[in-house]
Amino acid sequence: MSRSASEPDPTGSSGGFDPVSSPWFFPLLALAAILALRTFAPSAVEKAELFWLDLALDVRARAGMAEPLDPTIRFAELSVNEEIARRFATEGEYATVAGVLETLARLEARVVAVDIIHAYGRAVDQQIIADTIRRIHETTRTTVVLSTSIEHQAEPPHLLRSLPDAGGGDFLQGIVNVPADRHWREYRQVHRFGEESMPSLALAAFTASRPSALVPRVVEAGTMELKMPGPDGRAIVRRADEGRLFLNLRHSYYDDRYDKRLPELAEGGRVWTIEQLERLADRSGADSPLRDTIVFLGYDAEVDGKPTTHGAQQPGMLLHGTALHDLMHDTAIRPAPVGVDIAFHLLVAGLAALGFSRVRKKRWLVLIAAAGILLTLLLGWIAIWHRGVLLLPAAVSSAVLWGGAVVLEVGRRWTVEQRERTRRDAMLGFYFSPAVLKQVTQNLDMIRPRGGDVAVLLSDLRGFTTLCESGEVERVFELLNRLFAVETEAALRENGSLARFAGDQFLAYWGAPEPCDDAPDRALRAALEIQETLQQRLENPAADEIDRWLRIGIGLHCGRGLVGHVGSRSYRDYNIVGDCVNTTARIEGQTKNYAAAILASGEFLSALREKPVSLLVDRVQVKGRSRATELHAIFGRGDDPGEDGREAYRSAFAVYETGAFEMAAEGFARIASHPHATLATSAALLAERCRDYVAAPPSPWDGVHELTSK
Repeated sequence: MSRSASEPDPTGSSGGFDPVSSPWFFPLLALAAILALRTFAPSAVEKAELFWLDLALDVRARAGMAEPLDPTIRFAELSVNEEIARRFATEGEYATVAGVLETLARLEARVVAVDIIHAYGRAVDQQIIADTIRRIHETTRTTVVLSTSIEHQAEPPHLLRSLPDAGGGDFLQGIVNVPADRHWREYRQVHRFGEESMPSLALAAFTASRPSALVPRVVEAGTMELKMPGPDGRAIVRRADEGRLFLNLRHSYYDDRYDKRLPELAEGGRVWTIEQLERLADRSGADSPLRDTIVFLGYDAEVDGKPTTHGAQQPGMLLHGTALHDLMHDTAIRPAPVGVDIAFHLLVAGLAALGFSRVRKKRWLVLIAAAGILLTLLLGWIAIWHRGVLLLPAAVSSAVLWGGAVVLEVGRRWTVEQRERTRRDAMLGFYFSPAVLKQVTQNLDMIRPRGGDVAVLLSDLRGFTTLCESGEVERVFELLNRLFAVETEAALRENGSLARFAGDQFLAYWGAPEPCDDAPDRALRAALEIQETLQQRLENPAADEIDRWLRIGIGLHCGRGLVGHVGSRSYRDYNIVGDCVNTTARIEGQTKNYAAAILASGEFLSALREKPVSLLVDRVQVKGRSRATELHAIFGRGDDPGEDGREAYRSAFAVYETGAFEMAAEGFARIASHPHATLATSAALLAERCRDYVAAPPSPWDGVHELTSK
């Protein structure tokens, strides 16, 4: 239809760009919002991603998928109990720690990393630890690593080194600073202070465990080069720098179930108390379970507690031990590069726009929204867990992008619907009278032609031609009215659509004009209700002569159909056309050949959610259709021939499908006398066909009989 230049556009569109009609506009709008948030409030975005990281690591541990730390990493826990408090009071803290270092050296630990900064004691006390360390270095294979803190908050900022008044600078020291947040998870293997590049405590402990030829060295400001033994025994070069890492926390410090999987930790476990170490050192002639291990010595959670993914208060040395494991096995989780995150956002926005342009059903839109969010979040976990990836991508913000785009798409579709309704109301006023317009506008989509999956019910009255030739006109129309009343009521009760009354034929369908998830089930319920109602009228003692003619056959099929208004300007009919209608008509036409009240196609039966009592009576190629069609007789209440009868027919039909026609004919012949009309008639029909095939075998035989008539 054309519209004059002076006629207003009912949609209100000005002819320029219309974002409401563009399914890709709002995904891009959501993308722009996420990118703006990343640019102007990056910390807010990262908090969500870090929450997802914490949850991923916690779920992994609870699911039993976490691995223990490297077996060479152990912890010596300094708990300030009554015994340690007594030693502090009588011997002093520094002397007590010196004694612990000597004990660990006796136990042949390869490295002892002290996660305690001894900087405030008297010079004489500091000298006790310094002398002990020198003695350990001269007489044992144990190397002691001390702690240093970068005091950023002090004025001016400075380094707080251990044993500053006792030559602490002569010993290897590592930085213990770990950025604090709700959870302590971030780590840097290398720190810079002024012009100096210094290792973290984890990297310093690793350095102390290396032979002199493999000791890490500074290659540039903030970067150190490491040599690691490779799988083939050759050294491989890796780098540690001041870039941000996220600790791949394996499991709770207090949960030793994971550690017990390793035979190296069968005795003693991962964590040792000072009393346990001393008892172990006093055992003469026993092999030390701490030989050649890297031991972190620090206070327990009560004194030096840090919140981690797996616990509200865990010893700070756990963080350094985890960082050492990540360094040794290259398992640290790195923030995804900005380019990767942006590419991920672009991919999500593109998939959303593509999905919105193709998905029409709101239910599917909701399912896609939920699936997209879950998949995006799951991909984030996979990136965190997977040994070959170990990245923290922008999974949460991508999920928010997806969800926001879906919300905007729902609003866009609602706006489009309202706009379309307004436009159609304005346009229909040119073609329909007010009374007709009122009915049509209650379901505006009825006027739009469309294709879709539908379930079709078609019925035909038996003997109608004979009745028309011999009966009175009034009685013929009375019969049709009674029949159509029953059929219409049953179809409408199941929310079906009525196509037309053509002679004695009745056609109803489900799935159009609006999609219907259970269209075949609705069609089946309507068919069973029609047959049961007609049978009750036939069996009613008060039935008259017209009721005796109420015998019909019903065909059921589902497939793709086209619905919409057809006709001319003077007359229009809302109708359904397509192969599904033609096939249903062919199926209904076979009901009399098999004496079946209801025949359904295989496609129809497969689409049912609730399967009825049925029997595959034949597999044929109906006229006008290239594909085979399965004919299933469906039995209602009181019409079931029984399991024995159905099983006998199935057995004979199975033989028939193999091509053993003589044996099949004998099997069908035995069923031909069955009291149930459908079994008897169908068996007699196939017995006769088998005898014909014996005389003239089909070649080739695929189990499908070709019908030569409608």
